[in-house]
This record gives sequence, C-alpha cells and structure tokens, in this order.
Amino acid sequence: MFRKSIPTLCDVLGKSAAIYPGKCLCGRVQFAVEGTPDWVAVEHSHFYRRSHACMNIAVAGYKPQKFVVTEGEGLLHRKPFDTIYKHTCKACGTHVYDDWLSYHKKVIFPPQLDSMGGNHKYSADWEAFHPQFHIHYNSAVCLFLLLYATYGGLTSEDDRLQR
Repeated sequence: MFRKSIPTLCDVLGKSAAIYPGKCLCGRVQFAVEGTPDWVAVEHSHFYRRSHACMNIAVAGYKPQKFVVTEGEGLLHRKPFDTIYKHTCKACGTHVYDDWLSYHKKVIFPPQLDSMGGNHKYSADWEAFHPQFHIHYNSAVCLFLLLYATYGGLTSEDDRLQR
C-alpha cells in the first residue's frame, strides 16, 4: 500500500534525496522523511523518558517540508506540551512524531523508520542517523540551544535566542 505512494511522495518531498518511510507499531499511521536529518540526538529528558518508557531515545530533527504523513493522518492524536506538540496513533498509542514549534522542526524517532528495523547497526542508513549529541534531563533547552548552534542548525527564524 505505501509502496504505491512513493512516486507521489517523491514529487512532494523532492526528487533526488533518499526517502525514509516509517510507521507506528500497528502500521496504520505511516510517514516519510527526505534525506538526512538536520541533527540527531540522544534525548534523556523527562518528557521523552515518560512517553517512551525508556531511559533515552534517539530523536532526529527535520525541516517541516521534509516530513509528510503518508497514511492515517486522521488517526493521529495531537497533544500540546509547552512548545512541543506530541502526535500519537489513536489505534496503538505509539508516539509517532513531535512538532518542536520553537525550532521549526518535526522530530521523529529513527527506530520507527523501516530501514532501521532488525539489526540496524549493519544497515546502510545507520550513518545518516548516528547521534551527534545528548540532551539531558532538566537542562534540555539550554544544552539543546548550545549544541544546536554548534551544529549550524540555527536560522534567523529561531527567535528564542533573541530573548
């Protein structure tokens, strides 16, 4: 079903970059991202520890135009947390992706990508999603701003630095 939408998806996202499809646990909500992420981090904050029931999770930030929900958009539940909107599948409860409004990013979880399934450390895609830094507990915002700037991800749209 998803494979049929690839030509249309290529037209929407771009023609030359790799397209990485992903999905929730039940497969009813599917999405795709184009190319390598702007950044990849290991997230240790309270928000992600609770929503994923683990000590840390890999997160990857993409510009909104490089992300698309390809199937099941009506099954997404959107819940606000400060400047983050958490999107979960209503059918299985999977935390599918987030909108980080302050940074104009869609944040996905690389383990949910189809190419990362199984023994992902031997996948050809592994290097594109290798974490560049860690975001720790309560210092998430300050540390993120510092490291995000180091990796060249800030633009004039990132107004939080002006405060």
